[in-house]
Amino acid sequence: MDSLTSRQKKALETRDKLLKTSLDLFNKFGFEHVSVEQITKTCHVSKGTFYTHFPSKYDVILEKFKELDSFYSTVEKNIGHTLPASEKILLVYQEQMRYLTNVVGKDLLRTVYTAAMTDHVKQDHYLINRERKIFQIMNTYIEEGLLQGEFRHDLSATKIQAIIQRCMRANVYDWLIHSEDFDLVAEMNQFTAIVLNGIKSVK
Repeated sequence: MDSLTSRQKKALETRDKLLKTSLDLFNKFGFEHVSVEQITKTCHVSKGTFYTHFPSKYDVILEKFKELDSFYSTVEKNIGHTLPASEKILLVYQEQMRYLTNVVGKDLLRTVYTAAMTDHVKQDHYLINRERKIFQIMNTYIEEGLLQGEFRHDLSATKIQAIIQRCMRANVYDWLIHSEDFDLVAEMNQFTAIVLNGIKSVK
């Protein structure tokens, strides 16, 4: 940071302010009800300044949410290589749900899910983007499970990936609409374990 010029430091400060203000406004009024103009007026900057840092207001959410990818990489490194694929999947989801509960929080997740249901998102939503680190990790484990005969061979890796993705989204959605007594980690473990048992090969 010390090597940055004063202009570069100012640009980073402006970007951080736009990010924080946007997320605060999304949480307060709802993603679809907040305009770029409202964000820039609150920050006392021009629309041009906003678009210098973010192509769209949806990209504000992506920027914050992409922090998860570095977290997933750390989780992957700590999982034992000799574990069955299904156990690896459960461990990743367990850590993911802890992170969503303790770090990301319901407010941001509600904003992400709300944005996914609006017409502001023209590309594939981040929640289902195949390039996400979480899905790359899961695909590796699924391929391992198929190769080792742990999973049914009448289901493709793509199909199994879609099934376990829906486990994640369904549990997170339930967490968002339930009261605080909904234990996301415990519910995810139970639900996903049942689903994974259903796709295991019969030996």
